[in-house]
Amino acid sequence: MNDRETRRVLTLEDLTYLAERARALETYALRPWDRDRLWAAVLAAQMEAKTRAEREAVAEARGALQILNAIERHFVRKGAR
Repeated sequence: MNDRETRRVLTLEDLTYLAERARALETYALRPWDRDRLWAAVLAAQMEAKTRAEREAVAEARGALQILNAIERHFVRKGAR
């Protein structure tokens, strides 16, 4: 077996679990994992943010989403292989 065959493969349920546990995403977490809806919610919050604290919270949420996107891109299996 090569490294690619032994690497841990995640599911969309795993991403949902991670998103629910991310404090920066507490306000936005949804079930099941839907990257597009989550990004839309965070970007809408960014457009509505009026205070520095709100803008910082949205920035943290964007950072958490970027990490989840990288995890999805590298570790979530896309279809049967």
